[in-house]
Formats: sequence, C-alpha cells, structure tokens
Amino acid sequence: MHAMPQSFSCGWRIVLACFLVSVGTSTWADDPVHKCRDKNGAAVYQAAPCAATQRTEWVRDYPPDPPSPVASTAANTIPSSGAAMPRSKPPPRKPSAHGAMISIHRDPNACERAKEARDRAYARLGLKRDFATSRRFDDRVADACR
Repeated sequence: MHAMPQSFSCGWRIVLACFLVSVGTSTWADDPVHKCRDKNGAAVYQAAPCAATQRTEWVRDYPPDPPSPVASTAANTIPSSGAAMPRSKPPPRKPSAHGAMISIHRDPNACERAKEARDRAYARLGLKRDFATSRRFDDRVADACR
C-alpha cells in the first residue's frame, strides 16, 4: 500500500486552484448567496435557501458577468471588402489655449546675480551660518537658474 504524498508541488497546486475557481465561479454566478445562522450562532454561506432550523440573515443576488469586450467587439465587427474600418477612438483633442502660460522670457543675468548674492552672503556670514540660511540662498539660486 502506497502512502499519499503530504504535499503537492507548486505547479500542481496552481493547476488545482485554477480548476476549482473555474468550476466554482461558473456554477455560483447565477445563484444567490444566502447567509444563514445556526442555533449555535455560527454563520453559514450557501447557494441553497436556509434550512428550517436556520435563520436567514440576508440573500444577495449577483448579476451575471458582463460579456468580455473582446467577444462584443468581435461580434460587432463585420468584415467588408474594400470598406474602411470605423475608428474605435475619437480623434485627439487639441490643447486648450485657456491653460496657464509659463513665460519663457527670463532675465539671463538673474542666475549670475543670485549666485553673486549668495557668495557675498556666505563671505559675510562665514562658516557659522545655519542650515536655514544656506537653504534659503540655495533655493533663490535654483529658482533664478531654471
């Protein structure tokens, strides 16, 4: 007598899970789900109505799955000889002129002036400046040099 293996390989587990899901979803899709309570208070979810010894808490009907887009487009597409295929997407819209405008005309010397102001401040403050001051001057240079 052969002993059953304790575990399946990973591949077989995936195949088994896919099979169970596919079988289960095809049979459960049309049936409503009933939530029943036993005498002991345990919740039971089932496709059949609750037994006389159980209390029905709720019943939910789930709509059938919508048809897949691939099947619906294949059914709607009728090949014709020489006729152009209809466009599936509308043409792209042109950008609106009402959006925010960013000026591309900047002062070409602003970057150099900001760097010089930062260097003068660093020379005046020396190495005893705090981080916030250094950050403020570096941010001004970054904004001017963009």
